[in-house]
Amino acid sequence: MDKITPKISIIFPSYNGERFLKRNLNSIKKLSYLNEIEIIIVDNNSTDSSIEIIKSYKKEINIKLIEQKVNLGFAKACNIGTLYAKGEFVFFTNQDVIYPSNFFQKLIKDYYDYRFDQEIILSPAVIFEGNGIHYFGAKIHFLGFSYTPDVLEKLPNKKIVKTTQRITGCTFFLKKELFLEIGGFDNIFFMYCEDTDISLRILRKGLKIYTTNVPYLIHQKHEWIFSDFQYYLLERNRFIAFFKNIDNFKRLIPFFLIMELILLFQAIFIKKFKLRIRIYYEILTRIKFFKNLRENSKKESDLMPYHKLSKTLDPVLLGNLKNIEFFNKILRLFNILLKIV
Repeated sequence: MDKITPKISIIFPSYNGERFLKRNLNSIKKLSYLNEIEIIIVDNNSTDSSIEIIKSYKKEINIKLIEQKVNLGFAKACNIGTLYAKGEFVFFTNQDVIYPSNFFQKLIKDYYDYRFDQEIILSPAVIFEGNGIHYFGAKIHFLGFSYTPDVLEKLPNKKIVKTTQRITGCTFFLKKELFLEIGGFDNIFFMYCEDTDISLRILRKGLKIYTTNVPYLIHQKHEWIFSDFQYYLLERNRFIAFFKNIDNFKRLIPFFLIMELILLFQAIFIKKFKLRIRIYYEILTRIKFFKNLRENSKKESDLMPYHKLSKTLDPVLLGNLKNIEFFNKILRLFNILLKIV
């Protein structure tokens, strides 16, 4: 590569990650250009041995550990980590990934190959151990859902670089200056949908997001069942991201109502009915909050026209994976109606 290797800051939150961190940090030790890489870890008040594990690698890796007294969540922890970053580029990720040794060597080459007249954002693929796709680009539906269409399929062998609608917080590479210009992650999300929100803000500014299968990361964790807390945040934050970013939402109310009826039925099926009612109650009693959120967002750039987003809701991965196929059949019928719009 002809270009001088730029300084890169890897930023990720740590929270009770003792079962992941050793493999993560061992893979970082083997990275090419390690002298040009700093690792910024924001620990969200771990109660296991995470802190001790991280500190044990400080002699081998350039690690800046920022210890918090409370759990700040993913978005705010990443924003705090950025304040300490000295790199020209920042790479946001998770504590449970494994890096191929040439990951940044290939990623930087892609950046220079595809950056033309404006800055770009890169979000490489992530696979589960065993090669099933976790992320290889993602779609955003105009009702706020976001998903990877080819999840669990095998990653293609031939190199592919393509534009996508959404980054994942697991692999998010861009200039630090651009991240700050965009406004960083919105702290309101704590975790889940912060990547959907920032992707919509990126698209609203006319910037391009690219994903590629070379390089890719390996995800150590493979879990599909959501706790009540995770389900609550995922569904609540979907509404926040939607009202904050999507234009002309009043025209979509009929479709919202149909979809929510489907999801309400699903909530009964997966025993999360009370949580769903709680989410609806919060939305209905916080109209002023959503109105202000939307007005402030409009000041940043034009809202995203819903017709520029995906019109498929299949699959919607919520709840127990065993029940998904049943609900996909309902959603496919709904898709027929959406395609007529």
